[in-house]
Amino acid sequence: MKVQWFRSATVGVISNGGSSVLCDPWITDGAFIGSWFHFPPLEGFEFDKLLSQKWDAVYISHLHADHFDRKFLAALSRAQPECVAVIPSFSHDWLRRAVENCGFSGSRLETVKSGKSFMVGDISATVYVADHCDPRICGVTLPCHSRDPRLAAFDSIGIFEADGQKIVNANDALAVASSANVLPRLGKVDLLLGHYGGAGPFPQTFVDLTPEEKTRKAKILAEGFLSRLAGAANTLRASYVMPFAGHYVLGGRLSRLNPFRSVVPLSAALEWVKNHSRSIPVAVSPFGFFDLDSGQVSDPWVEPSESATADYIARISHNVFPYEKSKARWESAEEDLGEALKAVAAEYERRIGLGQSPTDYRISIDTDRVSGWVDFAGEDTSVHVGNLEGLKEQETRLRCHPNLLKGLVTRAPGFTGFTPMHFNQAEIGSHFEWRRRGDFNEVVRCLNFLQVTSRKNLHLLPA
Repeated sequence: MKVQWFRSATVGVISNGGSSVLCDPWITDGAFIGSWFHFPPLEGFEFDKLLSQKWDAVYISHLHADHFDRKFLAALSRAQPECVAVIPSFSHDWLRRAVENCGFSGSRLETVKSGKSFMVGDISATVYVADHCDPRICGVTLPCHSRDPRLAAFDSIGIFEADGQKIVNANDALAVASSANVLPRLGKVDLLLGHYGGAGPFPQTFVDLTPEEKTRKAKILAEGFLSRLAGAANTLRASYVMPFAGHYVLGGRLSRLNPFRSVVPLSAALEWVKNHSRSIPVAVSPFGFFDLDSGQVSDPWVEPSESATADYIARISHNVFPYEKSKARWESAEEDLGEALKAVAAEYERRIGLGQSPTDYRISIDTDRVSGWVDFAGEDTSVHVGNLEGLKEQETRLRCHPNLLKGLVTRAPGFTGFTPMHFNQAEIGSHFEWRRRGDFNEVVRCLNFLQVTSRKNLHLLPA
């Protein structure tokens, strides 16, 4: 088999017989509500060139925007009517609905149960659904699994076998605890593809940390990602390891945060794998190939120079995010935020009813237009809209653009489709400024339900 790397976690798996699977396409700048840009920078030909290649199937591991390029997937559906989408069988329908919305449905959509296989020509594709989440590893609030079906699996691992060879595409799933259970089952593999850097908001968006603290904490996190990649390589006894899915930079007004992300240069990731595993690290330039038969790469990776990288980031720093352009007034801001915070409180109360431990904590949202908070007091909650004061001893406070908050909490009447305007997408996109007193609290995960539901039985407490 051959693996062709395009950008980020976007790779093609191609058998000697010509069967082909495209994995996790992201080839459009502006993922995660506009902030994520490709690195190395796109030159303009990539979208059409990737679209023109023959693909028998496209595998989407999960719904994050750097693995699910809605614009490209819709174009692929139209351009290659024989192409089939392969997705994991999650207990929720988010990914399935989004893929169907791009044109892959009916016989063109194969939903694979965890541990089961699907043939793509002469390539056997097996999918394992990630089934646990550790927020200390992934750094974001949307969990991968719990016994609660509303919080069930969110990621997956793909195994591709042909020509007597085995490729494990672990994408981002190395950050979930289930990998430790799944990987030993797979036996020896020829190639492991896995992420090597962080995508969460910590530490770059935490405004109370000094630059020195951010740098130190980012280094610790980055080494954690690299250690898990090398550890997975040793567990799998992988002949080769391709670090990927760390190739991105932040653009727009968030470009100043780039030095504090938990991502190292790819050359450093290659060196880490070399020194901490028995595997051979490999990397290719965009659209280059790695041939498992020969162990050779067609176009070796060349690390962009510091000056070229700085020029690129300076250029994309002038981009304006879509929500920053809107001039529309948010007339119902107080009512909408209050209802959305009510939904957060209701989710917490629901989890308490399912046996989750209660807490004493505050979550607050701050914008130039409207602000509010939820107080969690054991099994009780209270929602407030009004001016914020100083942080409590146990509080997480998020600040963002009011237009972003409006887009996150409101939906058109009857809307049930896919939208990138979700708390988790904004969180990964680094669009919030975070302040936190005390340790990380699980209740912050309830912010993934920060949406207006209905205006029935809405009762706000005065600020």
